[in-house]
Amino acid sequence: MSVLKNKRSESQLEFYHTATLIRTELTRFVMNDKVVPKRWRPVFTFPMVEKVIKLFDYITAANTIYPQSLREAERRRDYQTQAIITVEQILQLLQYMLTTLSINPDKFQPVTELLVKEAALLRGWRKSDNKFVVKFKET
Repeated sequence: MSVLKNKRSESQLEFYHTATLIRTELTRFVMNDKVVPKRWRPVFTFPMVEKVIKLFDYITAANTIYPQSLREAERRRDYQTQAIITVEQILQLLQYMLTTLSINPDKFQPVTELLVKEAALLRGWRKSDNKFVVKFKET
């Protein structure tokens, strides 16, 4: 059965789907010679791709933990926090690229919008997990 587009809501794993888009788009973006010349790749491209890989590592680690104790809930939250920090670090690298390479800011817009959306989704995911902490503190 089809659901009208305006009636659809975000899936529970929207943060994962957005991270997949970021990985694809950002890798293509920074590997483009017109955006990042080859001589600048060690400075911008390689660290940025490394950060995107780390982002996936943190999301995967957090998502594999279904908390059964307060300690596990805190570990999951730590991974979620690391994922948010990684998104912010990627945004800072993009800002550094923008100021150093004199690139048209409009080229950054699609990737930047995805990163801002991802940060918001990750924060929402982390906030929704407060129920685990409350549950374990009550017992």
